[in-house]
Amino acid sequence: MESPRDNKTDFMQAVINAAPTPIFYKDAKGRYLGCNKAFEEYIGLTRGELIGKSVFELFDDDLASTYFKADNALFERKGTQIYEAKVEYADGSIHDVMFHKAYFHAEGVEGVVGSILDITERKKAEKRLEQLALTDSLTGLDNRYSLMKSLKHSLLRQHRENFTLAFLMLDLDGFKQINDSYGHPVGDALLIAVAKKLKNHFRESDVIARVGGDEFSVILENISSTESLRLLANKILAEFVEPFIIDNNSFTIGISIGIAISSSCECSSEDIIKRADAALYQVKNNGKGNYLLTVVN
Repeated sequence: MESPRDNKTDFMQAVINAAPTPIFYKDAKGRYLGCNKAFEEYIGLTRGELIGKSVFELFDDDLASTYFKADNALFERKGTQIYEAKVEYADGSIHDVMFHKAYFHAEGVEGVVGSILDITERKKAEKRLEQLALTDSLTGLDNRYSLMKSLKHSLLRQHRENFTLAFLMLDLDGFKQINDSYGHPVGDALLIAVAKKLKNHFRESDVIARVGGDEFSVILENISSTESLRLLANKILAEFVEPFIIDNNSFTIGISIGIAISSSCECSSEDIIKRADAALYQVKNNGKGNYLLTVVN
């Protein structure tokens, strides 16, 4: 005949087995005392295989050390603990999870009880939102906000590593007339084609952004020479001699480029943007379809 204690244990096990989130509990030495069905599925072991084992017998050293340190910190505070981590499920898939843990002391036993909340989809959604906040929705390039963040970080790296940095401002010549005459769908298609063409001329590490209607900017780090920038500018100008084909129509637009180069660790974002903008303005005033390179002192 089962004792009331056995009945109570069976009842509590049935209750936590009904929970869809993995639940576990350990003693003061970090050995597992029990878990629910969801935790068995997560870890790939049965309760019988799990009970009495420590994290160092079940997980790789790095992960086990993370769990062990977190448990010890919880025992010292004797409160609750919440933290996020990446874990590998028994099926080999990697998940973002949130651990909720609490210290307990019941019937002469000290330990930790915890649950694991899978937040993988939430993390993916957050990443998508972050990407949207940093991306120009039409071209897929960086937007102005992302460009300014990147420029700030580039200047900080320049201060540490002492390399030459270039900032390009590019403005399309004749785009407004096409957009006004043929409508926004054609204008949008043209901007997308321009973005693709520009990407072909830059390295993967370079930051290319659409910062306005027909305005683009680029950040280039570790510039080897001024001559390499001149060659790059001339290649871009030559590329825009060829017409763009949109909906079987041919459109020719030009491009004007202002380039600011900084070899100084004291250059600010405002300094380099102003110099590139001034160079672009001068190109536009002198007939467009060219480039001007200036050095930020």
